[in-house]
Amino acid sequence: MAVLRGRLVRFDGAAWRAVVRLDGSASMELAGVAVSRAIPPAELLAGRAVLVDTGEDGDPAEGVLTAVTA
Repeated sequence: MAVLRGRLVRFDGAAWRAVVRLDGSASMELAGVAVSRAIPPAELLAGRAVLVDTGEDGDPAEGVLTAVTA
């Protein structure tokens, strides 16, 4: 399991999905990242630091946003 750091670009509350820019990647954004429902929507503001769990396969495209860190 790999956990990647990034910044929240956008959160879609209707689909409960996010767009995340991974740290170290100035232009690469992951779209359609599932968001843990344990995170209150008020915490999901653009620019916030987040953690994305990539699961057993380590594939960022299959990641889940699991935490807002700052």
